[in-house]
Amino acid sequence: MNCLHIRLPDGTARKIALGSRPKVIGRDEDADIILEDAAVSRYHCTVAVSPNGIHVQDLASSSGTRINGRTVTSAMLQNGDKLEVGPFTFVAECAVTAGFGTAIRLVEEQFAVGKGFQTFLGEIAAEGHAPPPGPKPAKPGDTGTKP
Repeated sequence: MNCLHIRLPDGTARKIALGSRPKVIGRDEDADIILEDAAVSRYHCTVAVSPNGIHVQDLASSSGTRINGRTVTSAMLQNGDKLEVGPFTFVAECAVTAGFGTAIRLVEEQFAVGKGFQTFLGEIAAEGHAPPPGPKPAKPGDTGTKP
Protein backbone atom coordinates (compact mmCIF):
# COMPACT_ATOMS: atom_id res chain seq x y z
CA MET A 1 0.00 0.00 0.00
CA ASN A 2 1.25 3.50 -0.79
CA CYS A 3 0.94 5.72 2.23
CA LEU A 4 2.55 8.43 4.32
CA HIS A 5 3.31 8.08 8.01
CA ILE A 6 3.38 11.16 10.23
CA ARG A 7 4.01 11.78 13.91
CA LEU A 8 2.02 14.80 15.07
CA PRO A 9 3.29 17.33 17.65
CA ASP A 10 1.14 15.69 20.35
CA GLY A 11 3.03 12.41 19.75
CA THR A 12 0.26 10.53 17.96
CA ALA A 13 1.15 8.69 14.77
CA ARG A 14 -1.07 8.59 11.69
CA LYS A 15 -0.95 6.50 8.57
CA ILE A 16 -2.43 8.26 5.53
CA ALA A 17 -3.38 5.96 2.67
CA LEU A 18 -2.85 7.35 -0.82
CA GLY A 19 -5.31 6.25 -3.46
CA SER A 20 -5.48 6.87 -7.18
CA ARG A 21 -6.42 10.55 -6.77
CA PRO A 22 -3.71 13.15 -5.92
CA LYS A 23 -3.95 14.64 -2.43
CA VAL A 24 -3.28 18.27 -1.53
CA ILE A 25 -1.32 18.93 1.66
CA GLY A 26 -1.87 22.35 3.19
CA ARG A 27 -3.28 24.57 5.90
CA ASP A 28 -6.58 25.34 4.11
CA GLU A 29 -9.72 23.53 5.24
CA ASP A 30 -10.21 22.32 1.62
CA ALA A 31 -6.85 20.51 1.60
CA ASP A 32 -6.98 16.71 1.69
CA ILE A 33 -4.31 16.56 4.41
CA ILE A 34 -4.65 19.56 6.72
CA LEU A 35 -1.61 20.71 8.68
CA GLU A 36 -2.33 23.57 11.05
CA ASP A 37 0.86 25.60 11.26
CA ALA A 38 1.82 29.08 9.99
CA ALA A 39 4.87 27.59 8.18
CA VAL A 40 2.52 25.50 5.99
CA SER A 41 1.00 27.26 2.98
CA ARG A 42 -2.75 27.06 2.40
CA TYR A 43 -2.06 24.73 -0.55
CA HIS A 44 1.50 23.60 0.07
CA CYS A 45 2.10 20.57 -2.17
CA THR A 46 0.44 17.56 -3.77
CA VAL A 47 1.27 13.88 -3.44
CA ALA A 48 0.17 11.36 -6.05
CA VAL A 49 0.86 7.67 -6.54
CA SER A 50 2.68 6.82 -9.77
CA PRO A 51 4.10 3.55 -11.12
CA ASN A 52 7.53 4.30 -9.65
CA GLY A 53 6.76 5.82 -6.26
CA ILE A 54 4.93 8.80 -4.83
CA HIS A 55 5.21 12.01 -6.85
CA VAL A 56 5.49 15.24 -4.84
CA GLN A 57 4.78 18.63 -6.44
CA ASP A 58 5.36 21.86 -4.53
CA LEU A 59 2.56 24.39 -5.11
CA ALA A 60 4.73 27.53 -4.86
CA SER A 61 4.66 27.27 -1.08
CA SER A 62 6.24 30.07 0.93
CA SER A 63 8.52 27.83 3.04
CA GLY A 64 9.24 25.17 0.42
CA THR A 65 8.85 21.42 0.29
CA ARG A 66 11.79 19.19 1.24
CA ILE A 67 12.63 15.54 0.66
CA ASN A 68 15.34 14.15 2.93
CA GLY A 69 16.37 17.74 3.77
CA ARG A 70 16.66 18.91 0.14
CA THR A 71 14.25 21.56 -1.17
CA VAL A 72 12.37 20.33 -4.25
CA THR A 73 9.75 21.64 -6.64
CA SER A 74 8.92 18.22 -8.07
CA ALA A 75 10.36 14.85 -7.07
CA MET A 76 9.66 11.18 -6.43
CA LEU A 77 9.45 9.69 -2.96
CA GLN A 78 10.87 6.22 -2.58
CA ASN A 79 10.27 3.86 0.31
CA GLY A 80 11.56 5.41 3.56
CA ASP A 81 12.10 8.93 2.15
CA LYS A 82 11.17 11.83 4.41
CA LEU A 83 8.82 14.50 3.08
CA GLU A 84 9.06 17.72 5.09
CA VAL A 85 6.21 20.26 4.99
CA GLY A 86 6.78 23.11 7.41
CA PRO A 87 7.62 21.51 10.78
CA PHE A 88 5.91 18.23 9.82
CA THR A 89 7.76 15.17 8.55
CA PHE A 90 6.08 12.34 6.65
CA VAL A 91 7.80 9.01 5.97
CA ALA A 92 6.91 7.36 2.65
CA GLU A 93 5.79 3.75 2.37
CA CYS A 94 5.79 2.78 -1.29
CA ALA A 95 4.48 -0.44 -2.76
CA VAL A 96 6.52 -0.24 -5.97
CA THR A 97 7.19 -3.42 -7.86
CA ALA A 98 9.91 -4.01 -10.43
CA GLY A 99 8.75 -3.49 -13.97
CA PHE A 100 7.67 -0.46 -15.94
CA GLY A 101 7.89 1.86 -12.93
CA THR A 102 11.44 0.73 -12.22
CA ALA A 103 12.43 1.40 -15.83
CA ILE A 104 10.93 4.89 -15.65
CA ARG A 105 12.80 5.60 -12.40
CA LEU A 106 16.09 4.48 -13.98
CA VAL A 107 15.52 6.76 -16.98
CA GLU A 108 14.70 9.69 -14.66
CA GLU A 109 17.92 9.05 -12.71
CA GLN A 110 20.00 9.10 -15.91
CA PHE A 111 18.40 12.36 -17.05
CA ALA A 112 18.96 13.85 -13.59
CA VAL A 113 22.73 13.30 -13.91
CA GLY A 114 22.74 15.14 -17.22
CA LYS A 115 22.55 12.39 -19.81
CA GLY A 116 20.57 13.28 -22.91
CA PHE A 117 17.98 11.06 -24.50
CA GLN A 118 20.19 10.06 -27.45
CA THR A 119 23.19 9.31 -25.23
CA PHE A 120 21.13 7.17 -22.91
CA LEU A 121 19.45 5.25 -25.75
CA GLY A 122 22.84 4.81 -27.44
CA GLU A 123 24.22 3.21 -24.28
CA ILE A 124 21.25 0.86 -24.07
CA ALA A 125 21.63 -0.09 -27.74
CA ALA A 126 25.36 -0.68 -27.30
CA GLU A 127 24.72 -2.99 -24.34
CA GLY A 128 22.13 -4.95 -26.28
CA HIS A 129 24.32 -5.37 -29.37
CA ALA A 130 27.71 -5.98 -27.80
CA PRO A 131 29.33 -9.08 -29.29
CA PRO A 132 29.66 -11.95 -26.84
CA PRO A 133 33.15 -12.50 -25.46
CA GLY A 134 35.30 -15.17 -27.10
CA PRO A 135 35.88 -16.22 -30.73
CA LYS A 136 33.41 -15.25 -33.42
CA PRO A 137 31.03 -18.01 -34.42
CA ALA A 138 31.70 -19.66 -37.79
CA LYS A 139 29.51 -18.69 -40.72
CA PRO A 140 27.58 -21.44 -42.49
CA GLY A 141 29.84 -23.16 -45.02
CA ASP A 142 33.02 -21.74 -43.45
CA THR A 143 35.66 -24.46 -43.06
CA GLY A 144 38.08 -22.25 -41.17
CA THR A 145 40.78 -22.47 -43.90
CA LYS A 146 41.73 -19.78 -46.37
CA PRO A 147 41.33 -20.62 -50.08
